Formats: sequence, C-alpha cells, structure tokens
Amino acid sequence: MCFKRLCALALVIAKLLSATGRPVGKPPVSVSRQFNDSDIYANWPTYDQLPLDPSFPMKAAWGVWGATDEFGALNHITPNTIKAAKNEIGAGIAISLNLEMNIPNPPLNPLRPAMLHAFVPFQGYQDDIISLNTQISTQYDGLRHYPYSTDKNVSTYQFYNDLITFEDIVSPDHIKTLGIQNAAQKGIAGRGVLLDWGGWKESRNETFDAFSGVNITTSDLDAVISWQGGSPESFIHPGDFLIIRSGFTKQYLQLPIPQEQVLPFRVGDDAAWVGLEPSDDTLRWLWDRKLSVLGSDNPTVEKGPIFAVIGGVERSLHQIFIGGWGLSLVEYLDLESLAETCHKLNRFTFFFTLQNLNMAGGIASPPNAMAIL
Repeated sequence: MCFKRLCALALVIAKLLSATGRPVGKPPVSVSRQFNDSDIYANWPTYDQLPLDPSFPMKAAWGVWGATDEFGALNHITPNTIKAAKNEIGAGIAISLNLEMNIPNPPLNPLRPAMLHAFVPFQGYQDDIISLNTQISTQYDGLRHYPYSTDKNVSTYQFYNDLITFEDIVSPDHIKTLGIQNAAQKGIAGRGVLLDWGGWKESRNETFDAFSGVNITTSDLDAVISWQGGSPESFIHPGDFLIIRSGFTKQYLQLPIPQEQVLPFRVGDDAAWVGLEPSDDTLRWLWDRKLSVLGSDNPTVEKGPIFAVIGGVERSLHQIFIGGWGLSLVEYLDLESLAETCHKLNRFTFFFTLQNLNMAGGIASPPNAMAIL
C-alpha cells in the first residue's frame, strides 16, 4: 500500500476514533459503591474516603451512585423526600426565584453575549424570539458545564463519572450523556432551605462589599442556622436544596448604572465577589449534608475568582461540585422576596421546584425555580 493511501487510511481511523469521543488508551477505571433502593446510603463514604479509587480526581464521588450514573447528587431526591417536603407548605405563598432574563446587564462575563429579544408580528397574532447564553442570568448548571482539568486545556477535561470527553460534547453525533435533559426528565422538587448569610451580617452591623473576595465559611453557615432558630446538626436534611443568600444581588441592583456597565471589565484580583470559601472545610460540611442541589444569589456560589489551593492542589469548588460530585449549581437566584417572607414567617424552609429546559445534551438552563411556603 502506497504512503498516500496509508496516510488517508490513518486519517479515516482518526476521524472514527474522535467521533466516539473516547481517547485511545487505557479504559477508565470502574469502581462503584454497593447500595440498593431500600437503603441508598448503605456503605456511604465519608468525605475522607473520597475518591473511591486513587486514580480518580481529587475528592471525586465517581462510582458513589454507580459507574454509569448520570444523575449525581439528584439521586438524593426520592419519592419519600418529595412527599415529606409537602409539609413545608403552610401559608400558600409562591415566590419566583428567577431574575428577569436580561439581568445582569451587561453580562458580568464580557465574553458572553447579552440576550436578544425580537418580536415577530403576524396577521392576527404575534410571536417572539429569544436568543441567550444560558450563563448570563439565573441559571442551572448541568453536569456538562464544568469538568476537572489540570491545565484548563480540553485534552485534560474529565467530566462526572468519566462518562464523556470534550469531544463527545462537540461531536456532530449529538451525544446526550450528562445532558440537562436528565434533570428535566427526573424532575427536581423537594425541601428547600435558605441560609440568609447577608441578613445575618446586617443583623450584626457588619458591612461587606459583595464585589470583593469575601469568604462565607462553614462557621458562618452554622452561625446563620443558629441565628435563624435551627440546629446546625439537623437543620438540613438529605435531599435538600440549599440556598445561600450572600447579598450579592441586592448590592448589584443598587449600583448606579455607570458602575453596572464597568463591573464586567474588572481584571485580576479586582474581578472578585463574595461566596463560599474554597476549602476542605466547605467541601466536608456540604458532603456530609447530602444535598441534591446547591444555589446562591452570586455568580458562582463560591467566592470569586474561583481558583484556589484546596488540599495542596489548585482547584475550584466548581470542579469538585459539578465534575466530581455531580452536584448542580444554581446561580444568580433572586432571593430578596424569599428572604423577606422567610423572616416575616420566621421559617426558612419551604417546598421547592425547579424545571430546567428539557434540552438533550444541554449544558445549562434557566431554572424556572420557585419556593412555596
């Protein structure tokens, strides 16, 4: 066979291999915890026991729900957790937790285009067309959004349970694995918990700048729970959706328009915001509470900029939450009306629903989130 034909054959083989999205080499390790539907927490690993295999990334929960699992932390939602959550409805008050879809404006990440909204009039009726990046306003981050990566290069991306690669996501084969359709089809409903960190700070007359790297620590969260009248050990139940009000949105909506316009263009350490402290303490505290979803009113739930040294390795909570635990994040939540109502009723738990777009292979979505008290 001539050299040109060999090259052509090699090119065809390379294209076929790339279409599968699975790199050539040693197959991924398959390690799983043994459990059953009657006791989903049988053999539940402690935080110190993560990962289940040393070849897995730092503190990854791969295999905790099975080697082929695509739901991740949503497995904490069961028929029993949903039925129990109905007891949270007492006053009959429904509160949307979604910002208007063009807020923040402009998007705080200048690389993301703003939403486009066009009206299309027809004879006797009218339609509209919306074009948006799903990361520019209140958003549900699915399990394709943020992988582990040692150098932020696509060649090192590792997604939840090592089920897909970057090539799978961009493949013309429309591979659906880990897409947000899984969350949409499962249905997200249950008990929601608000921790009003921003309100707690205000009650102590402690001012803070939401646009600086202020850490929300686990000792803070325990103090907020106590301030709200609960016990840090029992206030959060397995399967809960935990929402942390940092005060970011409140301060953002009070900015003069010129400051809103320049906020996305801060650089380096100046491009900061309040959020969860990136630390082993934070990870342990959250892992122990078996959350189904984690949310906040800030851009990333965790403090920004998001990369920090955790356990001696430069990582972000995003990598461990989404790529490691299969824990989806909900960001830019509108929590002002919810916080006001919770304080008025002196209760900080509620029935919660979230219905993201049923988009096969989707990465993120408006959450259509609602609290019912």
